[in-house]
This record gives sequence, C-alpha cells and structure tokens, in this order.
Amino acid sequence: MTESSPSSGEVEASGSDPFWTIANAFSLLRMVLVPPTLWALYQGDEGKPLMVSLVLAMILSDWLDGYLARKLNSTSRWGHVLDPLADKLALDSIAITLVLLKGLPFWVAAVLVGRDAAIVLAGIFLLARERVVQPSNIWGKATSLSLSMLLLAYATDFLIVAQPLLWASALLLVVSTWSYSRRFFSRQS
Repeated sequence: MTESSPSSGEVEASGSDPFWTIANAFSLLRMVLVPPTLWALYQGDEGKPLMVSLVLAMILSDWLDGYLARKLNSTSRWGHVLDPLADKLALDSIAITLVLLKGLPFWVAAVLVGRDAAIVLAGIFLLARERVVQPSNIWGKATSLSLSMLLLAYATDFLIVAQPLLWASALLLVVSTWSYSRRFFSRQS
C-alpha cells in the first residue's frame, strides 16, 4: 500500500506533538478517577454518592477535553490516543465490576471489552504501518455516552431505565463495531 496523507480527522504521528495540554490533562484525570470509582462501587450504598460524583466528573472531563482541544486549537496525536484510551479504561473496568457486583449482563462487558481490544489493536497496527492516529467517530462517541448512562443506571440500581439503555447500547455497540471495522478494512484495500 502506498503512503497516504491523513484525512477525515486523522493526525499524523510526529515527534513535535505536545503531550501536556489542558485537553490531555482532562483525559488523564479521567484515568486517575477510575480506581476511586471502582472502590466506591465496592462500597455499595455507602459509596454510591461518591461513585455518582466521580462518574459525573468523568463524563464532564470527557466533554471538556474535546471542547477545549477544539476551542484552543490544541488537538493532537496524543489527544486522539488519550481520550479514547481513558474512555475504554473507565467503561471497561466499570462494566466488569458491575457484572460482578450488580448483575450487568456478562455479554455487555464481553462485547465491550472485545470491541475495545480490537479497536486498540487496529490503532496500533495503523500507527505502526501508516504513522497515523485515527480519531473516534460519532458512533463511538454515541456508544460511549449510551454505555455511560447504562452503567450509571446499573450502579445506582435505577433499573427502570436499564432495559431500554441496554438495548440502545447493544445496538450502538453493533453499529460502532461495524463502523470502525469498515473504516479499518477500507484502508487495507
């Protein structure tokens, strides 16, 4: 395959890309908030207020890192890696914990972790082969939002909304997996 220039939001890998930006700090904050969130989940009802606060802080940090990167014109290769990595770390670890503690269906965590592992491996492959970092797309973002709401519903025992969110998240997992697969395989031809 011939080398191509980055398109559709891709960021070309280079040595001059800054790591320490305000947007990246919010992604790193999201990663740091994962262990205390899991600890709060293990505390049950006692930890629920802290857990909800931490999850809302993670959701806000996710929105802020994207907003600030665009507003301050500081989108970067690192941001395209850190933001989805923080999302995957948070969503996957919380989903696994909720399977163990709150009865989240195992298949949700299995599909989520499998999809995320495939996305990470494809990203590493593209970075090594083409020196580009592919950003997440609208389907990935919608899936993350739906899963965040689903996991929060299970974590807070707000199960009346869990079933509709479960099916919405399942549909979005399928659509986003298809979308990422299509984008990856179209680069291989």
